[in-house]
Amino acid sequence: MTWSPSGNTLLVAAGWLALTLILLPSQVPGTVLGLSAALACGLAAIDWILCWREPAAEVSRELPARSVIGTRTTVVLRVQNPSRRDVSVRVLDAPPREIEAEGEQLTIDVGPGGTASGHYAIRPLRRGDHDFGRGVAFSASPLRLWHRRIEAHGDHRLRVYPDAHGLLRSRALDPRKLLERLGAKVSPRRGEGLDFESLRDYVPGDDPRRLDWAASARRGRPVVRQYQHERNHNVVIALDSSRLMAARIAGRTKLDYAVDAALVLGYAGLVSGDRVAMALFDDRLHGFLAPRCRRADFGAMLDFLRPAQPQPVEPNFQALVRGLAARQRQRSLVVVLTDFVELEATPLLASLAALARHHRVLLVALRDPLLNEVHPRAPRSAGGAADFLRRIVLGDLAHHRQRVLLRLQRAAVQTLDLAPSEVTGETLNRYLALRQAS
Repeated sequence: MTWSPSGNTLLVAAGWLALTLILLPSQVPGTVLGLSAALACGLAAIDWILCWREPAAEVSRELPARSVIGTRTTVVLRVQNPSRRDVSVRVLDAPPREIEAEGEQLTIDVGPGGTASGHYAIRPLRRGDHDFGRGVAFSASPLRLWHRRIEAHGDHRLRVYPDAHGLLRSRALDPRKLLERLGAKVSPRRGEGLDFESLRDYVPGDDPRRLDWAASARRGRPVVRQYQHERNHNVVIALDSSRLMAARIAGRTKLDYAVDAALVLGYAGLVSGDRVAMALFDDRLHGFLAPRCRRADFGAMLDFLRPAQPQPVEPNFQALVRGLAARQRQRSLVVVLTDFVELEATPLLASLAALARHHRVLLVALRDPLLNEVHPRAPRSAGGAADFLRRIVLGDLAHHRQRVLLRLQRAAVQTLDLAPSEVTGETLNRYLALRQAS
């Protein structure tokens, strides 16, 4: 806690200096100037002592427990005044760069022994955990000649989640309409299994013929029969968070697009009754979320993916294979969301081929839009030699990419090569097709 002169003190000092310059040529005794200076210094000293003796105001910050990327929310700044006089506190908060703030500097007036609060609006721009800096506040002394500097305490970490409101409103949305809105082509089931397994609550979109009227009457809510073939599906969604996933497209990283696709795929799996697990890897396996099968577990997926950020390291697909071998021994559909441009193909091919011997593997490659420029139908620009060389390099990368994808397909690895904006819908389509075929 520190003190600093206020604007009033500086005005008093400037006035005394101006008075001195005016009176120096005259015959006014120097004692007058000395007494005026002593009076000003005495008032400043008395004010400092009064400020030092009274308890300081306390400033705290309260952040929302959960916030969603791109959605406005508020930060509350609370001031407690233990002194016996009115206090005016000017607060300057310190939101991180990833947070768009409006009105983070505000003045809060508090009565004797009271508490008051103010708030300002923020809009998170990036997913993850973001730390606020040390907010500071300034309260004026009784004579307003000094400012006491106070550091704010309280919450400092804001947890920003992906925007999954449309998925979380599962009771208000028809799952089939939701999948159609996301770009999934929903087709009717064929070959219904006859092995009864259990009962579950009805959700919009279920076949009315599966309603169990007796069980519904006993429970007081619609209940449907569930058959064995609907369960026993294991899905593992693995996200690469290495350096290539840090590439930005339309203001978002490839990892951001992958997180969106993983959440939609995970939600679809939970709604379908599958057991869904998640893995996050770069040069090592960072985390593994054990298989979940209830829609209530979708929150755990949000928590798992919230802090994921691209790291400046190379991906290690062998680490993913070893991690899954230890944690997921049941045969599963493993969806790997990654990109491999510029990478040595041998480790990728060997790792995924080994994984495909035990699981069904779907590689989803997030293609950079630059590679579209070498498409035969792409418009040609008259950029001269530099553009010609650039197209040669891009052509080599595209050719290398196609060769790797073909070799993966020969190793029983299914592949999707998609622009980031297409990843969510097309990956969901492939998952639904694989599920219906199993």
